[in-house]
Amino acid sequence: MSAHVVVIDATARRATIKTNPAKHLSDILQEACSRLGYNSNQYGLKHNRKQLDLSLSFRLSGLSSGAKLELVQLSRSPSVVTVALQLPESEARGAPNSRILDKFPSTTTLWLILRKFEAGVAGSGPARNLTARGVPATASGTESGSGRLFYEVPVLQILERELSSFTDLQKSLAQLGFNNGNVLMRLSFRRTEEPLEEAMVKIGEYFKGFEDAAPAPTQQPVPATSAEETTETAVQQPPTAQTDASHPPPGAEEVAVPPSEASISSPTTSTRSITVFSPPTDSTPSSAQIPYNENDYIPSVEHAKSHQRLLSQSSRPQRLPTDAEIAAKASAEEKRLSNIREVDVKVRFPDQSQVVAKFGPSDTGSSLYDFVRSCLAPPFASEKFLLSIFLNPGASRASIKAISDSSQVLLIKDLGLAGRVLVNFSWADSAASFVHQRRDDLLRPELRSQAREMKVEQPPEVVDEPSSSAAQDSAPSSAHDGSKSGGARKTGGVPKWLKLPGKK
Repeated sequence: MSAHVVVIDATARRATIKTNPAKHLSDILQEACSRLGYNSNQYGLKHNRKQLDLSLSFRLSGLSSGAKLELVQLSRSPSVVTVALQLPESEARGAPNSRILDKFPSTTTLWLILRKFEAGVAGSGPARNLTARGVPATASGTESGSGRLFYEVPVLQILERELSSFTDLQKSLAQLGFNNGNVLMRLSFRRTEEPLEEAMVKIGEYFKGFEDAAPAPTQQPVPATSAEETTETAVQQPPTAQTDASHPPPGAEEVAVPPSEASISSPTTSTRSITVFSPPTDSTPSSAQIPYNENDYIPSVEHAKSHQRLLSQSSRPQRLPTDAEIAAKASAEEKRLSNIREVDVKVRFPDQSQVVAKFGPSDTGSSLYDFVRSCLAPPFASEKFLLSIFLNPGASRASIKAISDSSQVLLIKDLGLAGRVLVNFSWADSAASFVHQRRDDLLRPELRSQAREMKVEQPPEVVDEPSSSAAQDSAPSSAHDGSKSGGARKTGGVPKWLKLPGKK
């Protein structure tokens, strides 16, 4: 049973945290960061050089008393987490298996996730009331007298943890240890003793600045009613999020308007010079058609020296950059991005067709989504899709970053796109089933007609010729030292510094 753990940062500062078997690792991280002056959203914990999974290793049963934990910095780019919200029966209309899901950045708070699901912005479902619910009851608890609405607070059950207070709902996914993968949240409601109108005022003050997708919930004034009029099980205030065009209010007649040629040929594509590449005709990738040469995988002496140099550098202690150096690096990066005038974006579709276009400093995530949508054929243009890019391609810590369909996110300044960028297209989980099938009519007909085959240039073959320098060097040596056996210089072999221990 753990009584305390010691959290050590990169500068060897320590924070002793009192614990108990029921305490969560995410709570230890937040308390340690608070004492050491760090932002808990940007740090994680290591034990015995192993990264701790704060979302699954919830309890401290595996740690001994006085265990030492390392405070390590995480990637500054928020990762994508798939959130599934299990709805109660009262709010499960139109949701398959009473569950709705969508993808969110790991920096998104629980309250904002509820608000986005509530407004229908996330989950592609109808508007629901999840954060502004009221239940009627008499103030004194008797069967007679005037009644009023009391606030029903949302309660989230995540693994073994229950989150219901405003402080808990203000936490982000990363603060709870969810930096990637999937998470299931079970939603329920609990009646409080706080009047609904007072709770709405407190919510507006408490979560001010955290809601960017939907306005703060409001309620209509409710006159006092008698106990006979409060026999209904619940009275729900309608959510105040703006009605989305794809979800008309109840009773409104839905009219299906087919996309016209004008809407397909949007200005997004008409003002950009684009290049279209057709899907490969051969089912075998071009990289698999290159003949295998075993000599390509034999390391040379230069490779061994480079590997030894990297090992030597990694074993030396590295000085952490100062605040001034970090600020100078950020300023240099910002200046570099501000000098970029355009970037070539190649969008790769599921059928392996590709479209290349140029984007400038003023283009945003919405500009990219509008451009891609305008390239799709009419049956697919109305379906929801996702765009993503690779971060640090080729590195050991390469990751995938989703591009937000937002007019506030600049492609070059905020996402750091530069040079030539590959953007991967994928259908959202909520898209129709027919779009997930392999199809050759994904792009508009006029784009398919001008598509050309992509030719991959192969590097010229290099023929390894035996060097004559070794023979020229060995001949004079043999003539000069003919009396000595083995007078010629020994070529090849393995250097002494590369031999394994025990070998001579």
